[in-house]
Amino acid sequence: MSLPAPYRFLDLAGSPREVGETLGRLSPPFRRPSWWPPAPDLEFAEACRRLVGRWHPSLLEEYEGYAAAQGLDPMRLWQQVCRTSLRSRPFACSAVAWRDPEGWIWVGRNYDFQPIQRIRDLIRLCPRDGLASLGMMGSAPGGRYDGVNEAGLFVSLHAVMADAPPPRPGIPFHLIPRILLERCRTAEEAVEALLRMPHMLPLNFLVADPQHVYAVEVHPLTVAIREPGGDVMAVTNHYEHPAMRAWQGRRDLRFSIRRKERLEQWVAAGGGSPRERLREALSDHEAPLCGHRPGFTTLWSLIADLGHRRIEYAMGFPCHTSFVPFPWPGPEPATDITLPGSRLYRW
Repeated sequence: MSLPAPYRFLDLAGSPREVGETLGRLSPPFRRPSWWPPAPDLEFAEACRRLVGRWHPSLLEEYEGYAAAQGLDPMRLWQQVCRTSLRSRPFACSAVAWRDPEGWIWVGRNYDFQPIQRIRDLIRLCPRDGLASLGMMGSAPGGRYDGVNEAGLFVSLHAVMADAPPPRPGIPFHLIPRILLERCRTAEEAVEALLRMPHMLPLNFLVADPQHVYAVEVHPLTVAIREPGGDVMAVTNHYEHPAMRAWQGRRDLRFSIRRKERLEQWVAAGGGSPRERLREALSDHEAPLCGHRPGFTTLWSLIADLGHRRIEYAMGFPCHTSFVPFPWPGPEPATDITLPGSRLYRW
């Protein structure tokens, strides 16, 4: 499939080891991104690895396959992907869920960072031991930043700038959406998993299924759940639950608050079809929600109709990049991809 560089679409199936080996062969040699904090020591990384093994052991097999394909020591690779802080760069991702007049949940999401992030892979995965999913992988192998699964569950990840205790072992942040998408069929199941899972970093999650939506606010010491007060709920990069606000200290939250409020207002008051309403909201330049400056660039955007199992991604700015439909994840590899060009990898 032809996508603007450096975007790729990967359609993968097989055992965890086979998936890892394929990703390792298709990917450039792994290098820890320059904007990440120093890697933790091996003892800390091993403690995190054991926790992931309890929650989703197939991920460890996938990493072993990835390391083998790249000629890396698997434990050293694991050490490099255990990120213990998100403070080195600003984040500005936004997501919204809306219940349409028929009662189905739609979601829209912008992932915003800096163009320095060169790994932007949309992966449709049919694993042998989990639910099929479609979602975006960023800088760290194996992870997902957003996506849907075959049951209709949606998950998006949002960093929160907040105070945190000294790092303690937990699930690396980029693997949390992946675990939820492969293990959970409903939003309620995903919320329950987030409540029980050991967390290392301050994060927000929007989780939704065709009929339910929740915002899950995560801190290493506290997890809180918000439910929508009406038909619209948005999530950005700050906590809203009263139990969580103290962790934010005296940080300037105005940009995150403005984006959240603008997104909810756009969706609640917009007209046209649900798809057009969400596209216009995600393309807003007043808050702004659609970022064009070097420190705040929208790298991809998505719109999903969870009730009817439809999803579209825009690989770039949603204001002028086409939203392209992708096959909903299922137990079989996709066969109906018709975009011109060839950056499609299928195994």
